[in-house]
Amino acid sequence: MDFINFNIIKWFALCPGIADQKAWTVLAEKQPLCLDVLSELPVDLIPAVMRRRMSSLSKLAVHTAMRLSAGTDIDYIVFASRHGELSRTVKLIEDIIAGNDASPIIFSQSVHNTAAGLFTIAAKQAVPVCSLASGENTLHSALIEASCYLQDNPAAKVLVVNFDEPLPEPYQVFAKQVCQGFALGLLLTSGEQLKIKAITRRKHHNKCLHSQAKELSLN
Repeated sequence: MDFINFNIIKWFALCPGIADQKAWTVLAEKQPLCLDVLSELPVDLIPAVMRRRMSSLSKLAVHTAMRLSAGTDIDYIVFASRHGELSRTVKLIEDIIAGNDASPIIFSQSVHNTAAGLFTIAAKQAVPVCSLASGENTLHSALIEASCYLQDNPAAKVLVVNFDEPLPEPYQVFAKQVCQGFALGLLLTSGEQLKIKAITRRKHHNKCLHSQAKELSLN
């Protein structure tokens, strides 16, 4: 596959201090983003009984997915996170090292597909989902996965949710950038509104995704 193409019919992004689409549009050209003080996030779409046990990362992902899937029939969902629930995994390891019992709740929600599973429960939708990670190319890989599904199912709607949060303290040395937790949701259909082509960088001899000149409006 030399390129992928699709239409974005709806989008939503969530980050501490930036939860409104107009605010994202205004701040799109300002750097760095997501550096506001961590505050309450508008995650009221998630049932309270579930929300109390969820990590901040899962709340971001699940709320974003529920926001975009409300009133819309979704055929396939791709959850994409580079690090997933690493903070919870670190907590489990620290508890075990300290000689404490591992929390069953933290253990059950420490896997990479936690958000995917919690969404299907919260939304009460038996939708096929996948959860993937691909390092720096995690979002790119999610778009490829979605595009492949749309190629086989041209009448379908696919929801892509890309989300992450800062690395926990033991892994901070590996962090290449600083940002608060975030989630980006894109509701995709077949089309040619946006085309992305794979190219080879001569210097590193690896493939990357290069957006063509056609500009995408976020209004």
